[in-house]
Amino acid sequence: MIGIVSDPLFMKHDTGGYHPEDPLRIHYLHTLFAPDALREPGIMLVEPVMALKRDIELNHDSGYVEMVARASGMNRLVDLDPDTICSPDSYEVALYAAGSLIQLTEMALGGTISAGFACVRPPGHHAIRSDAMGFCLFNNIAIAARKARASFGISRVIIVDFDVHHGNGTQESFYSSKDVLYFSSHQWPFYPGTGRLTEMGSGPGTGFTVNCPLRGGKTDGQFVALYQDILVPIMETFKPELVLVSAGFDAHGMDPIGGMQLSSRGFAALAGIIHESARKIQAPVVYSLEGGYNYDALKDSVRHVVAVMRGGPAPKIDPVTWPELEEIRNAHSRHWPL
Repeated sequence: MIGIVSDPLFMKHDTGGYHPEDPLRIHYLHTLFAPDALREPGIMLVEPVMALKRDIELNHDSGYVEMVARASGMNRLVDLDPDTICSPDSYEVALYAAGSLIQLTEMALGGTISAGFACVRPPGHHAIRSDAMGFCLFNNIAIAARKARASFGISRVIIVDFDVHHGNGTQESFYSSKDVLYFSSHQWPFYPGTGRLTEMGSGPGTGFTVNCPLRGGKTDGQFVALYQDILVPIMETFKPELVLVSAGFDAHGMDPIGGMQLSSRGFAALAGIIHESARKIQAPVVYSLEGGYNYDALKDSVRHVVAVMRGGPAPKIDPVTWPELEEIRNAHSRHWPL
């Protein structure tokens, strides 16, 4: 049984007109999971849950959290940065986004569900400790990782981020940690300008930030090769007790923002690699929605990933190697048996 959080309340975060991170993203996804459309067995719809302020403060400064609450209370759209908007409902919706991911994480670790997918917004992986950034208010995935370690009795977490943009906020959260490993495959050079191959962590966390910067145009086979050759041996060596996935679908070839050529089947193939590795180390996998701005591509990709989560076969896509992959392998082999 897998758990899905999908609810129209996440449309209440208003980003104004002509914004890529539009409420319609949730509308399209909810058509997959609304009760009158839900015919597939093995899916449990989980009610959204609001995070407590102290949960958000596991990863964010209290003054920043209060600032977002005040901005939401102004009863108008407020620009928190050039890309990130706060509306009257944004603070509450952001609490539901983080809280719902925490809820799925607790259920997965407790065995109530085998895996989870939080179809929530606003997204999170760009939000840093004291500021909003890149459409993100609170860093949902980082908050869930911290909550899992603080309250759910686990020590090691891996965060896998396949959004086309580097998750600078998530990297910042755990850059000096050896207990939360951050793995990111992202387009480079691209927004937000972080995620270089040389950014590998600091102090005791050296080697536990695994950046895989990629030139645009990478295909399904190239991503499959990267995940098989780099992620799998790292997961099997690190042996996380929980796998959290920043599930951005803007690396899809139809996405208007990204410059990659992944297909919906390609995302399902990556999910298959992640789940097979997680199965071997007996760690649950929980996804949190990040980017993805072509509605049809987003919906189709999530549908394919959920099919793999439910135990369906992952698409068979032959790996394709290319020169950048060897460079990535050589860099990270200083810390991992690649």
